Amino acid sequence: MKSKKYIEQIKKNGFTLVPGFLSKLKIRKLIKLVNNFYEIDSRRKNPTFKQHKNKDKTVYNLQYKDYEFIKLFSNKLIQDIAKSFLNDPFYQFLKPDKENYILKYYNARSSVNKLDLHIDTYMPFKGKKTYMMQFIFLLDDSTVENGCSVVVPKSHNSGKFCNRNSKKIRNLTGKAGDLIIWDSRLWHGARINKSQNTRWALVATLTSWFIKQSMDIPKGIPKKIYSKCTSKEKLFLGFCSVPPKNEFEGINTKANYSNLLKI
Repeated sequence: MKSKKYIEQIKKNGFTLVPGFLSKLKIRKLIKLVNNFYEIDSRRKNPTFKQHKNKDKTVYNLQYKDYEFIKLFSNKLIQDIAKSFLNDPFYQFLKPDKENYILKYYNARSSVNKLDLHIDTYMPFKGKKTYMMQFIFLLDDSTVENGCSVVVPKSHNSGKFCNRNSKKIRNLTGKAGDLIIWDSRLWHGARINKSQNTRWALVATLTSWFIKQSMDIPKGIPKKIYSKCTSKEKLFLGFCSVPPKNEFEGINTKANYSNLLKI
């Protein structure tokens, strides 16, 4: 019943907020991991790596960093919501009640710069079905002062690119531990962080299985993390939807648990 409430809110407004999704203990653990990985990444010598919005703090590819980040998506509430919007009912290789959506992109971010209104589906379209969603786990409080997200409610149904002069922009604030979810067609952005404080959040993009991942996750996942993953988590990471090299290797892009790609 709990997931049904949030699903209906997303259908109606394009977004929802799940209060207190993460415990204080879990927040502390995740914040420590994020800060440790940020310090490691900050010492990288690759100049193009440092050019990305130098005022913002970003830790890329959390799925490669620690299994703790992947485990978050084994939560039933997340699975119920993602399955409702992103599952392919004609997947065939798994039972209809099994999840078949995948991870597209997964970063931690503490933003400073203003982020203009935009959509993440690349092109707008109307309809009840979406193929992409964002799941945002707040690790710090998100306020107007420190640059909270902004959204235009119901804009996911507009079928249009965003109007950055919209008068219907709403601040989307939240407490550390809250989970924010939105349909990627929703017009959204972020305010300037005017405080001296971080606004860390884990930001994951989930998609239907047939959408190309932003990173080659099956090739990039470390073996030490892969070995901890369940079959369901390996499917989530894209191991059941790797295109075969040719017809001798296979003729289907999708597979079931028993035929998932191994490393």
